[in-house]
Amino acid sequence: MSELSLKPGLSLGGYPQRPEQGLGDLEAAIKRGTERLLNPAHRVARPQVVARRIRRLEKDLRNLGDAELDAAIDELRALLHRRGLRKALIVRAFALICEAADRTLGKRHYDSQLYGGWLMIHGLLAEMQTGEGKTLTATLPACTAALAGIPVHVITANDYLAGRDCELMIPLYRRLGLTGSAVVDGMPLEQCQHAYQADIVHTTNKQIAFDYLRDRIEMGEDTGDLRFQFRQIKTRLDSDSESRLLLRGLCFAIVDEADSVLIDEANTPLIITRKLPNENSPETYSDALYLASLLRAERDYRADARRRTVELTVSGEDCLEEQVQNLPRLWNNQRKRLALVRQALAAMLFYQRDRDYLVEDGQVQIIDQSTGRRMPDRAWEQGLQQMIEAKEGCLISEHREPQARISYQRFFSRYLRLGGTSGTLGEVSAELRRVYGLEVRRVAPNMPCKRIRYGTRIYRNTEVQKDALIERVTRVHSVGRPILIGTCSVEDSERVSGWLREAGFEHRVLNARQDREEAEIVAAAGQKDAITVATNMAGRGTDIALGNVVEALGGLHVIATGLNPSRRLDRQLFGRCARQGDPGSAEAILSLQDEALIACMGGLIAGILKLFAGKRDAVSALVAKPLLRLAQRRYEIRQRRIRKALIRQDRRLRRTLAFSGRFE
Repeated sequence: MSELSLKPGLSLGGYPQRPEQGLGDLEAAIKRGTERLLNPAHRVARPQVVARRIRRLEKDLRNLGDAELDAAIDELRALLHRRGLRKALIVRAFALICEAADRTLGKRHYDSQLYGGWLMIHGLLAEMQTGEGKTLTATLPACTAALAGIPVHVITANDYLAGRDCELMIPLYRRLGLTGSAVVDGMPLEQCQHAYQADIVHTTNKQIAFDYLRDRIEMGEDTGDLRFQFRQIKTRLDSDSESRLLLRGLCFAIVDEADSVLIDEANTPLIITRKLPNENSPETYSDALYLASLLRAERDYRADARRRTVELTVSGEDCLEEQVQNLPRLWNNQRKRLALVRQALAAMLFYQRDRDYLVEDGQVQIIDQSTGRRMPDRAWEQGLQQMIEAKEGCLISEHREPQARISYQRFFSRYLRLGGTSGTLGEVSAELRRVYGLEVRRVAPNMPCKRIRYGTRIYRNTEVQKDALIERVTRVHSVGRPILIGTCSVEDSERVSGWLREAGFEHRVLNARQDREEAEIVAAAGQKDAITVATNMAGRGTDIALGNVVEALGGLHVIATGLNPSRRLDRQLFGRCARQGDPGSAEAILSLQDEALIACMGGLIAGILKLFAGKRDAVSALVAKPLLRLAQRRYEIRQRRIRKALIRQDRRLRRTLAFSGRFE
């Protein structure tokens, strides 16, 4: 993709995006390999060369007054608009941004951040260790592209990070003559339209993908290129504000926490729906739950917890047929009857309150397992949402009919240029290359990491785990060090909170119930004597600043009390300590009675570990470590297969929709 064709204009129209390739797996692999060989963007300079060239120009800028710096920015903007993202101009832009950041934020980019920004502006992914200042790093490619007139989307994993990063960087944007905004969930349409006109927009993957689908609905279902261009122009010139588009195209995106956004979130297709009257009455769902409660495992049904599926046996079908004699007529329909009861069994067996969802104000709200956050605007499909609402005694919501859908893989592949960063990209680099054509490059840290890793202890039961945790907290707390205790669910965080209360420890809890207090809790978590219990909300992107004397005491101590199904989530939690050269330590204290651990490991591995667990002693690390890695590896392989199946399904659906003359 030419550097001159990354922005709206005559060649790409008012809504630029990469056209669909429509290639098979083999053809796409060959095309990506050819691009890697021929594309000079993948042959980036060495870190030392990049830093030396930028520092040379930066030295001259330090002696400029504010008016002279403004003149240099205006001159560079004109050159970037005329010539595009040429390497020499990128070097000048990075030097100017460093100087402007120092004057407005009091922060000057490290050499490692310069190289990370250099990788991202060239469409690569930079693996930077936690605490290396990825938010400041992203300002280098974002501001450079924005100065060239390219609309920039800085995409991160949740609304908290999007709003925080925008607020932190707005002074720098203004100093460079740029505008910045944040688009988060719940904003009115008119406010979103205005925010997307900014030079740099901070938002979440979910928000921008749904807004893109809304634009596609607004532009209609014509698939011809000329008609599509005509609709772009017509819609943008429409005086009716409600019919205007939101985005200015998919030009350049910088994805923070790229593995979370591009990999972890990619298991779920994005679907815009409209509400329809519910064809089933609340009594129908209640009857289904009652019938499901009469069935017995193994005799009447077989459940697969990993796939969350249920199959009824012949005995189970016969039992249902006997029980529906006095129920309404719809229960005489065997197909309908079996579908409802299977859904009821799934709701009862696989979906647990305070783990998979919360119930607040009479509504069921899904919890994102990788981030620990609520997703109030999402609902399960095919009647599962209504079945869980009936199970919890909530008002039954309306059914939703799909209007438009897209997968994350397909959406992000439409950007003209895509770059990003994260601290945990190595494990998924092959998948990122295969699916998105993105190369991962590791960036050496600015300062050596001082994190002390104490290993993983696994105990026979929850009671022994509790004693070990309280003993460890007592020892660390006695010297005044702050402690962060990580859990895997709302339920687990509240159980650990109860243990601490019993032991007399003052503490704060951060989970999906306290999401409105997140900034306040995080700000206090690094202070002397602080104890914080948190779900994965305190993982990605959370910067826990240390108090004045904490560094001398040994820094933040992190304790994991649950096994995350992915090694990357464990690394993100432990990455909350020992950031930017600070001291810190981390360990895991687990129990073989933990349902999440058993679900991840499977019965066989859990049984093997139990054989090596003493009554009060932990399982030997020589046994525990390889078995835990094996369990997580198996989970990651399953998730990768799910994502691959979703891509194939998306391609089949795309061909079907294209045949019918529809966009998505």
